Amino acid sequence: MDSRTAMVMPRMAGKAPGEEATPGIDSRAKILAALGLIAAVVVTAPMGLAEFTAVLVFVGAVVELFDGPAVKVLGRALLVLPFAGAIALFAPIARLEAWSWTDLTAAYIAGWPLILAILSKSYLSVLIVTALTATTTLPALLRGLHALRMPDVFLTLFTFLLRYADLFREQVTAMRDAIASRGPRLRGWRLVILYGSLGGNLLVRASERGEQVYDAMLARGYTGVLPVATPLCWRLADTAFVAVGLVFASAVVIYH
Repeated sequence: MDSRTAMVMPRMAGKAPGEEATPGIDSRAKILAALGLIAAVVVTAPMGLAEFTAVLVFVGAVVELFDGPAVKVLGRALLVLPFAGAIALFAPIARLEAWSWTDLTAAYIAGWPLILAILSKSYLSVLIVTALTATTTLPALLRGLHALRMPDVFLTLFTFLLRYADLFREQVTAMRDAIASRGPRLRGWRLVILYGSLGGNLLVRASERGEQVYDAMLARGYTGVLPVATPLCWRLADTAFVAVGLVFASAVVIYH
């Protein structure tokens, strides 16, 4: 096992940097409230401006309540719009049988509420998830998912994906710097072929590192479930938080 792997492995079972020292709202309560609100947003009819604004203000207020960056959260959620927009753009013509200009024009005139519905629902759903991750530390979020009976294999994969994302990013950056310093004039297909070769090399190195990490975990007593550093504790405030979230979600559904 190399030194980089040895440095990362001991942190898996311990308390991650930045984890909350004082108890707040239980992560299970946040997850349940978020799922309830997402379900309300998805199953309802297309929202009007008033409903959309109400959900937006509610989520922003919750983020501010937990000292989160509400403006940054609202901005991050906008990243979903290009992907949702690509789907929304073709939604009105998905069932067209004829492709004349008249039919296309009529489809978009009649289908603009559908486009707005897809964009608004996608944005609000991603906004809720972004708010959840912005106000909950990663270890607490993983503990909450584990307590809510998410399969251990998904939790393990998700944990390692996040733990080694920075390491993977560093490897890619190092390769790009090496290309820039050793072949600054490479262009066109030669550069594409080089990137393909380096991508294959990176995949092999990632596989080898994964085997090394797995062997190290087995040597440390890994049994298929990652250890939990701090137990969760459900309190009256958590029940109240879930109740408020579900009441607001119910109001969103009933209002329609």
